[in-house]
Amino acid sequence: MKLIWLLLALLLASLAIGGVVSATRETDIVSVVGDLVISALLGWAAIAAWKRTSS
Repeated sequence: MKLIWLLLALLLASLAIGGVVSATRETDIVSVVGDLVISALLGWAAIAAWKRTSS
């Protein structure tokens, strides 16, 4: 089960990084803010999934 949480953490982290990269390419302020908010939520979820691997 720990492997599944680890893979989920890696997936969420890569999605968060992709969101930040996407935000740097946009010029519309609403899109940038939306991408950064979603990236922050994905990053938080990645950290939560990572903590599940150590329990």
